[in-house]
Amino acid sequence: MKLEPAFLIMSQDSPESYSPAGERVRHLALASSSVFRKVIVLTLCGTEKQPKQGVSSTVFLYLINSTKRMPFPISAVFDPIRFLMFSVYGYLLSRHYKPSFVLASMPPFEIGASACFLAKLLGMKLITDLRDDWESSVESQLARYIPIKLIRPLFKIANKMYSFSTRILVVTETIGNTIRMRGVNTHMVFAPNGADTSVFLPQGDEIRGQIRLKYALPRDKVVVVYCGSGVNPYYRLDLLLFSVRSLPDEVKEKSFFVFYVYNGIEYLKVLKDKLGISDSVVEIRDPLPRAVLAEVLAACDVGLVPFDDKPYLLCARSSKLYEYLSAGLYVISSGPEGGELDRFFSARPDLGLFTLPRVGDFVHVFSRVVKRMNGLFDEDYRALRHSFIKENYDRKKIMKKTMKAIAEVSSNQ
Repeated sequence: MKLEPAFLIMSQDSPESYSPAGERVRHLALASSSVFRKVIVLTLCGTEKQPKQGVSSTVFLYLINSTKRMPFPISAVFDPIRFLMFSVYGYLLSRHYKPSFVLASMPPFEIGASACFLAKLLGMKLITDLRDDWESSVESQLARYIPIKLIRPLFKIANKMYSFSTRILVVTETIGNTIRMRGVNTHMVFAPNGADTSVFLPQGDEIRGQIRLKYALPRDKVVVVYCGSGVNPYYRLDLLLFSVRSLPDEVKEKSFFVFYVYNGIEYLKVLKDKLGISDSVVEIRDPLPRAVLAEVLAACDVGLVPFDDKPYLLCARSSKLYEYLSAGLYVISSGPEGGELDRFFSARPDLGLFTLPRVGDFVHVFSRVVKRMNGLFDEDYRALRHSFIKENYDRKKIMKKTMKAIAEVSSNQ
């Protein structure tokens, strides 16, 4: 296959970060190397000090070092400073590398707007990677701050951007259906999130015991883990902590909750202390590199995906879902009724369960799972969950297939 000259990826989240968006960009960039001679990633510098993950010697990473941004809530709608910086840096990189494609990882809106501007200006093909229904999210979360009639023109512009795109990548079918209902007819590529199944692997009882000892996890309890953001409003970690406080004593004695978060650590620790939750029941820890996290997850029993139940989260699944399952964990999830998570686990009860994000509901499912521990966490079930992800949601396979779909754009023209 003849390699295309260059591919420009624009993203708010760095592929060196711990964020799900950054991890998705990292695998997109790596898969792009099989189609393009040069892959350029333009992103923002991280705002928090944390160890970084490597990307690849075949990927050129450029960071915009800027602490200036518009105040909230304007920045949550459209940040003109960020739009300008991505446009300028993107223009300079495009003139140097001459990419034939530019991919915009959205949200936020200004990433897509700057990529669309450059595509039109320089004659590149635009690929839009839609990770969630950000329009519904903005409308839901900012209605109290900004009149909706001032926000909706932005949505019309976004629809024009989608229609101008050569391809739209969507992480869930719900997002694709939503965009279709808004009148966008661009060819869509289903590119779900997934897990690196060569890294996230289940382990046997003996190795799990050794890992628990290594990372100070209790060997005689059900270990329940959450990894991700500690402050994003759509993750109800506050409800989880309230639920842990309300657990019956006999369930608390058999459970240990550990949160590996890349932001909001102090906030969660303060809330935990206010609730009077012991360190023997809950610990809030710093994030881990992907390879180390995979090792730790293999030693855990239950993974948490605690979404809120707002309507804009009907499309949400979360990339951590696939990594938990690939490591063999049973998953407890929450979100809006009838959404992606609800349908996913209703069809696959061996993988996990879904509940509404309520303190009473969390207490009920935690208690039920702890009492069934001997039937849910044995090696056969762990292997079954890993095999399911390997067959259906292997991230490397997904991204290679996605890049082939993008490469077909050139071959058909």
